[in-house]
Amino acid sequence: MDDAPAWLDELDLDPGAEPVRMGTRRLGDRPWLLADADRSEQLELKARLSRTRPDEVFATLPDTERAGAEVAQLVADTGVVLVDGDDLHPLDRAGRSVQEDLCLLRRTDAGWILVAASLCFPSRWRLAEKLGRDITAVHDPVPGYRRRLAPGVTHLFDRLAELPVVRRNWFIHPDPALFQPGRPPGGDPLVPAERCLDELYVRSERQTLRTLADRSWILFTIKIQQATLRELVDRRRAEVGAWLAGAPESARTHRGVPPDQAVELRHALGA
Repeated sequence: MDDAPAWLDELDLDPGAEPVRMGTRRLGDRPWLLADADRSEQLELKARLSRTRPDEVFATLPDTERAGAEVAQLVADTGVVLVDGDDLHPLDRAGRSVQEDLCLLRRTDAGWILVAASLCFPSRWRLAEKLGRDITAVHDPVPGYRRRLAPGVTHLFDRLAELPVVRRNWFIHPDPALFQPGRPPGGDPLVPAERCLDELYVRSERQTLRTLADRSWILFTIKIQQATLRELVDRRRAEVGAWLAGAPESARTHRGVPPDQAVELRHALGA
């Protein structure tokens, strides 16, 4: 019986795909926020990070309280009981109450700007380095983003309806920790072929976007879901092999598979 998580089937393994392409679709009748078996553990981790590393997991520019309060109400309307904290910024309070990270973007003359975020589970980026920057600058590390994707993303955001859309991103990391604000010094360790399938992890971001009542605001949610590489290979071996063989080196490296790790992965797959 296949016990691998079904979300693995949603990953875009097209070797010709851009490292990041929007690939959004209407959320429809699927849940906006997810709660799974890890909810209690993850909310405890969020609470601990908020105590010990508060400036790393929440930040805001001025004048975001009203939008944050609207986000908190949207979260409460799903049946989520908000954590205690009337003294907290409402976005911070909402973010501590759900497994998703919550980011607020605001449309200005300079573009869509990241103005506030509750970010406890970053995939190797630091909130302090991105806050106040436009969405194109936020994605500068993504190969080809500014040249190929930025105009389309801005167009999508400008035309986004109140109803949420959903997309997925994914990476391969040797570290399953949820809080990953940066890369290890010297880069990731090389995982040899005989250990690749069990010691490399697929880290997927289930992302949703929706406007607030004032459509110059967008709420961006990020839900981290993880599985071992073995679970993905057992489910989609041929597609993983095709991606490994056909994706450009820059795309593989962006997703966490630099050339030396790609060699080990090919051996692990028997390629």
